Amino acid sequence: MGGKLGDDTQVFCLMCLASAGALSTYVPPPPGVLAAYAEEPDLGVLHMELRDALRLSFTSSLLGVLPHA
Repeated sequence: MGGKLGDDTQVFCLMCLASAGALSTYVPPPPGVLAAYAEEPDLGVLHMELRDALRLSFTSSLLGVLPHA
């Protein structure tokens, strides 16, 4: 593997895979999370659609492995 990420390409792919697996367990949110949202409406700001959550996660991971010049 290579490209612009160099040796970190494999790390980036692994982080994306792990993030997708972890985030997908909360779509739809489990009953306990829905109950927490109902009890504490302020927690609703933490709710994100899967697509948005993945985009944020992948972007954050990518920025962490890009070479800084």
